[in-house]
Amino acid sequence: MIYLLIIVLGLVADQFTKWLIVQNLPLGGGFEVIPWLLNIHYVQNTGAAWSMFSESTLGLAVFSVFMLALLGFWFYKTPADEVWQRIALAVIISGALGNMIDRFRLRYVVDFFQLPHWPVFNVADILLCCGVGGLMLLLLRDEFKQKKQADNNK
Repeated sequence: MIYLLIIVLGLVADQFTKWLIVQNLPLGGGFEVIPWLLNIHYVQNTGAAWSMFSESTLGLAVFSVFMLALLGFWFYKTPADEVWQRIALAVIISGALGNMIDRFRLRYVVDFFQLPHWPVFNVADILLCCGVGGLMLLLLRDEFKQKKQADNNK
């Protein structure tokens, strides 16, 4: 099943990169990858993006379980022929699982990608953003299709 493969590959990529960072960098350590654009900088995030809800790791972990249940239900209810929507949901589920595992296991999320003027993030965050972005594009596509059909029916 392609969707399970997407979830597993995303989860493995997330957890493996976090393991590499923890094994090879001290907390707060890092290095420049692309000058003035991308650094690797190991931080432990006890909150969400931009450190919102800091020190609320357990609450965020429980919220993650709730959201994963909703995402699973949404995936289950999505018709089989809606392949792109199912792929986007699988990508989101993969990212949510990656950060949820950190929150329950470590009580923080391992973050390490650093861009200028942006919070430090990880592979799970990339998966979440790509999946949500994919859903947004699909929504826009459907809106344009409906508008075109309505215009053609006039």
